[in-house]
Amino acid sequence: MSFSGKPTTLVEQAITNDGFWPDLGVSEFQKGYRLPAEYLVDLLADGITNAMGEVNRDLAKRKAAWQAAGITNVAAADPQVLQERAFYVATYKRAVYCRAKAYLLQQFATVTRRESAANMAKEAPETHEAFLAFSQQAVRLIQGRGRITAVLL
Repeated sequence: MSFSGKPTTLVEQAITNDGFWPDLGVSEFQKGYRLPAEYLVDLLADGITNAMGEVNRDLAKRKAAWQAAGITNVAAADPQVLQERAFYVATYKRAVYCRAKAYLLQQFATVTRRESAANMAKEAPETHEAFLAFSQQAVRLIQGRGRITAVLL
């Protein structure tokens, strides 16, 4: 069910990743992050694809380090080499899906403007910022960094 009370039709569409990070799915995103039913599938797929590209770029150094250790696919990594592989897969998906939701919530005002569908939680800048923060926290976990980084000047 969407924010607006409209039923959401789940769409089984895979978003192919680079082979190292896990593939993503539109229906997994829809189920876990409750996007408004008004979004077209193409918009959802575009949001996931863009967020995936940004997160992959943010994690390029971590990927290179893991590849140097012999890991070619996070989900299928040898548990002796990457003990928390399931955690990293779930955290990666959280990073991408939260960033996609942050992006897509900004788009909601262009999807519908009916008075009956007005819901500030969908359009508020705080909601967008919160999901970007969730995504960045997940990226930092995978990078092995804490929530805060301080530099001595």
